[in-house]
Amino acid sequence: MTIDHPRNSATDTSGVADRPRTAGAFTPRITPVQRRALLAGARDPVGLLPKSVNLRTLASLADIGYVGLDQSRDVLRGQEATRDALDVWGGALTEDGWQRARAEGAGRFRIVVVGCGKAKQDRRVTAGAMYVGTFHGSCRETAKALLQDGGRQYILSAAHGLLDLSTQIDPYDITVGDPGSVSADFVQAQVRERGIESAEVTLLAGSKYVALARHSWPDLQAPLAGAGGIGEMKRRLSQIRLAALAEAGQER
Repeated sequence: MTIDHPRNSATDTSGVADRPRTAGAFTPRITPVQRRALLAGARDPVGLLPKSVNLRTLASLADIGYVGLDQSRDVLRGQEATRDALDVWGGALTEDGWQRARAEGAGRFRIVVVGCGKAKQDRRVTAGAMYVGTFHGSCRETAKALLQDGGRQYILSAAHGLLDLSTQIDPYDITVGDPGSVSADFVQAQVRERGIESAEVTLLAGSKYVALARHSWPDLQAPLAGAGGIGEMKRRLSQIRLAALAEAGQER
């Protein structure tokens, strides 16, 4: 299963994606620099290329139809990806760009979701700093190890749903399933708003969080599912973290 990104088309003026290239169609030759730029763009959920990609590379990829303007932004929708526009706004993968990135080895955009924790700060802070329990900390460290090659980490909060680490929140005393906690439909709406329905998702949390998130991501990975308690979960997290670090070391 692959990610479809219908909003990123260099030539479409209606927000509808270009059709995939037909079998046997001409495939442009790309340089190693262009390939790295495509793979870097594929690490972003909407295909945005990082600012480190220079204008010359952006323009050359736009010339062959692999990069356009970010069609998820109303102000850019339907605009031509000229050199000047790319210089101001940056570039995003078109549908053809996504297909080429996958052909060059890019996988699905990866997300690790960590459940919130009961132990919290007593004041308003970012979601990334709110939860101070040791189990949550172990989950966060494991998520970081899993995302060494790119991707994004979120926190699944019983009160707020899917949280970016930088979002400011107040402390709360509610858990998944309590009256007033977020519903699966609420989380699914957040997932759709972010455009990450088709991401490859790993959830590091207990069974209640798994049930809450699986409505949005039916094929999510839940390596802590079935664990007999916090102790076993921590052992699994340690094993996952060590395996991810070892794999990253071998690839380097």
